[in-house]
Amino acid sequence: MDEILTIVLKDTYSLSQLKHRLRILKSNLLKTFFGGENNQALSLTAQDLNWLRNLPESFYQKFTKDNIYQILSDLEKGIPNLPTLTMYLTFEPDDGTLGQLGSVTRKTFSSPSLILDIKLDLNLIAGVALVWKGVYKDYSLRSKIESRKAEIFEGFKKFLR
Repeated sequence: MDEILTIVLKDTYSLSQLKHRLRILKSNLLKTFFGGENNQALSLTAQDLNWLRNLPESFYQKFTKDNIYQILSDLEKGIPNLPTLTMYLTFEPDDGTLGQLGSVTRKTFSSPSLILDIKLDLNLIAGVALVWKGVYKDYSLRSKIESRKAEIFEGFKKFLR
């Protein structure tokens, strides 16, 4: 199970990306083993198809008709147990930016299975806020302004006199 998860997480960095990839993997495997019409296959992006094609053959050999549901269920149940860094940003990162953020955070936290839970916070100014193990830290300009609010107001008052 860990080997399958390691392969999936190799270039999967966010929680939403992980859930999406597990959905398309499940859809692809079910079509492979049980055939039939697959409506989701029609809506796969080129990136999704490329990701599925780049999974090693040894990865696909771990699945059989008898174990596919159990393996996928176990993978989905294991998601909440992954080390998760919640990252508040003022924008939704594209795949390239997400890859860079994911690589840096995995190296920084020395955790190859670290997953990012990206959330939008349009009130941040030029920075990021993080939640790690329940501790919130705001590293944005907004927090710097808040911490020096009185000093900033005093500076403005000098010009208003």
